[in-house]
Amino acid sequence: MKAYLKKWWLFILILAMPVNSMAQEYKIWQFTPEQLPKIDGNATDWEAVPDSFVISIDRMKEDEGRYTSAKKSTLDIRVKVAWCAGINRLYFLYEAYDNYWRFSENSLNTDIFEVVVDGNCSGGPFIDRFFPGKKIDVWQSWFNFHGCHAQNYHIFTPPHKEDWCMLWGPQVWLKEKPYADYAYKYHFKEGKPGKLTLEFYLTPFDHADAAGPQKSKPTILQENKYVGLCWAVIDYDADPQNKDGFWNLSSEHTMYGNADYLLKMRLMPLIKNKKP
Repeated sequence: MKAYLKKWWLFILILAMPVNSMAQEYKIWQFTPEQLPKIDGNATDWEAVPDSFVISIDRMKEDEGRYTSAKKSTLDIRVKVAWCAGINRLYFLYEAYDNYWRFSENSLNTDIFEVVVDGNCSGGPFIDRFFPGKKIDVWQSWFNFHGCHAQNYHIFTPPHKEDWCMLWGPQVWLKEKPYADYAYKYHFKEGKPGKLTLEFYLTPFDHADAAGPQKSKPTILQENKYVGLCWAVIDYDADPQNKDGFWNLSSEHTMYGNADYLLKMRLMPLIKNKKP
């Protein structure tokens, strides 16, 4: 009888839970080699990816207390992530509408798409200020720990002249070809509203060494495995000293430096879209 009542109450609790609080699988679409998107800022290559793979601003929260829910007239976001078997890259399509784009100042006080990836879901802190255990020399933690088992990219939206992102760590080679590539498409000017399309890929590493790729270990992406992945959108308007929002896909603000707080996203098998 007790076991029956326990199951009954568990069933009631599940029914009472808000939809957003239930476990939700995050999926990474698989392209065939022939379908791989050309990095040109054109979203046409991504039309085969169903809407069920879209991660929108509705799944994010503004975790600095400025907004309690998404206000899409101010900022709207859609992200698709994909992979291809045999190619250790994660492909992204980032589409955003902003009512005020800030990007001409060469600083971090501009609009940013911050992406964090932990290729093998190793978890734990990965930036120097979060170094676990006994404190070590600041340069040792920077070169031998920061960004090694998980990587953080502050991607400028739009880019700062010739620079498309700040790789947070000493492994600056990660943001260059062949480990990354990018393309933007937009027509707005500083301070104006409009839509931005950003297409890019990143190469996740189980160990990314400051000395370069020859001393590093790339993540081997495999079907049905999980990747630790998360992002935040840092939105600025006219005032460079005050954000208009920090929209986070994680429930923990410090996901930017602790991979325990990233989401686990599944590398999906090939899915054939049914013809109507």
